Amino acid sequence: MAKIKHGNRKKIHRLRAKSVISSGKKYWPSILSWGLGLGTIVFLLININSFIFASPYFTISEINIQDNYSHKINYPISCLEGNLNIFKLDLKAVARDIEGKYPNIQKAIVKRVLPEQLVIEILRRSPVAQIEIKENTGTTHFFSINDEGYVLVDLGEKQNKKMPVICGIGLTFDDIVIGHCYSKANLQCGLSFIKELRQSGFLKHYRVTKIDVSNPRNLFFFIDDALEIKIGNRKWQDKIKNLGGILESMDIDYSQQYYLDLRFKDFVFGRKNNE
Repeated sequence: MAKIKHGNRKKIHRLRAKSVISSGKKYWPSILSWGLGLGTIVFLLININSFIFASPYFTISEINIQDNYSHKINYPISCLEGNLNIFKLDLKAVARDIEGKYPNIQKAIVKRVLPEQLVIEILRRSPVAQIEIKENTGTTHFFSINDEGYVLVDLGEKQNKKMPVICGIGLTFDDIVIGHCYSKANLQCGLSFIKELRQSGFLKHYRVTKIDVSNPRNLFFFIDDALEIKIGNRKWQDKIKNLGGILESMDIDYSQQYYLDLRFKDFVFGRKNNE
């Protein structure tokens, strides 16, 4: 009985070996087909990659600047550094380069338009005021700024009549750098006040020409370079609203030098020489 069992065991092993060989032959066509398919895919990827990154078809030949400003920036293809392949170009680096060269640009959005065009969308910082700076020679100089405190443009000695002037900010001519953002407390006080004036709609009816922030607690400003308004640094919203009502109810001769003091519960109105 033991010998018979041993012989049967050997026979079983031989049958299993044949089964494995038979199974291998059965799956060889599938394995070969899969390998050929994979090889074809790899071959195609290599050739597509070569076409995309080496073909002159994808070399940048045009830059389209989308800018609502009348004087668009000058950014020719010669400004692009490195490989001009549209897929290899670092779009973020181009945006940083533009934002660094033009301080009045808040953000440059660079996009690819296949096969060979770059589109650059420009978002600008808008000036809301100008700062008055005294040079060492005593000459007055003006610079436009936006609502965050970025110095945008050197206006020279001639101010822009369409924007209020902020004076008394505590900066010298040598301190000013075009494109730099200043967070000095006096300047930020003036910018916050302008924001309040704009939100209230006051600037739609009255021309604010100058804002003096040399002493923020006693902030005052001028309407049409004549009427001085002393408003301080508290409760601007309520005071501006009251000021609008006062000015509507009063017949003020702006050719004379008057002042209006809103720092107290009851406003004070009078001639500046009788102050």
